Amino acid sequence: MEIPTKDKLIQDLKNSFQETIDWINEQPESHFNEEIIAGKWSIAAHLYHLIKSTKSVSKGLGMPRLGLRTMFGKNNRTERTYNEMVEKYHEVVVQNSFKTLKVYEAEKNRTFERAALIKRFQEEQKDFITVLEKWKEKDLAVYVMPHPALGKLTIREFVYFTILHTYHHLENLKTNYIK
Repeated sequence: MEIPTKDKLIQDLKNSFQETIDWINEQPESHFNEEIIAGKWSIAAHLYHLIKSTKSVSKGLGMPRLGLRTMFGKNNRTERTYNEMVEKYHEVVVQNSFKTLKVYEAEKNRTFERAALIKRFQEEQKDFITVLEKWKEKDLAVYVMPHPALGKLTIREFVYFTILHTYHHLENLKTNYIK
């Protein structure tokens, strides 16, 4: 399988965010903050989670390379493909019901204004892309950062994660949040 270029990764990231936004905008406004499934996140809470997790990855991507190398080392294994990241994500996160860290969750009963939250999501996408564009292609496979469930991921793998994580939540919404 061919390794995607940074431009291809950026386009895939944009697509995942836009598809999520489009789906959310198609839903009735009244459903946005509603707990459609008892005990499960609202549509707004899913979007808030995506914003928080994307922001966290963006911050990591924005760290100086020397800081990343000092704190986490360099990649010492074969980099995963997108499909391998999907498999790893499903194995570790989905099948084992990995619980999201509280810092990435909306507070219970918190409500959001849809347009404002979508705007924040779009801003996080823009910030993510801005910092990703500063990376050289060759360095995407060299530097690593830790993921709380998946361990150390290369920068490219973190971009894969952000794309697949966004699609995972979109699929969850499409499957479970139609009233």
